[in-house]
Amino acid sequence: MKRSILLSIILAVAFTSAAATKEKSPYAKYVEDKTAVNFVAAYNNYEMERADTVNNMATIFLAYLHMSEMNRNLDMLKENIGSLSGKHKFNYANILLSLGRYDDAIEIYKQLNMETPKWSCPWRHRGEAHWKNGEYEEAVASLEKAIETRETHYDAYTQLAQVLTDMKEYKRALEVLEKGFTYYGKDIEDPEEEVNMLDINFLYLTLLRENGRIEDADILKARLEKLSPGDERLSQ
Repeated sequence: MKRSILLSIILAVAFTSAAATKEKSPYAKYVEDKTAVNFVAAYNNYEMERADTVNNMATIFLAYLHMSEMNRNLDMLKENIGSLSGKHKFNYANILLSLGRYDDAIEIYKQLNMETPKWSCPWRHRGEAHWKNGEYEEAVASLEKAIETRETHYDAYTQLAQVLTDMKEYKRALEVLEKGFTYYGKDIEDPEEEVNMLDINFLYLTLLRENGRIEDADILKARLEKLSPGDERLSQ
């Protein structure tokens, strides 16, 4: 609904501008016939309009142009879902996840779980989608499956600890996180690329405090004060 309303507004602007010049705007031409040629023509037009000056309207058209083209390509992937390889399905689902379309992403991850049940990554990403969708039990089950299928899956542990923390299961969350730490640098994926380690250390600080390990928490806090001085999480 929001997508259609926003598109209607920008189209109204596009066609109003076109009416004033008696010629369709590049964006209006693209919307009427969504081809690569019309996309490139519209893109180049609006980039030229803002090349030497601030042109907010051109920037708005570019934003909507990219959004429209993205949705066109996502619709193509949806229409051809049956012919996508497992890798392509995974990447398609990841795009939907990044856009907050959690239900759509989960459905594709479920397909991958059925087709390749021992592939850990779709389980991990499905867990993230369930978590962000507020479906904590499903998130836990999916993340546990990710760990079951790849014991060294470092970011599955850290994310499971985050979910359990949101569920206020602090004891179990700490156990999971500390076990995950034992696999740091031992997984096939680079942990620094998969998770924000500063965030994970602040999660660890919270869990140490919640579990009454105050001395360990104080040691970690001192280290974090050097790593991230002034971080508001230090005072929590």
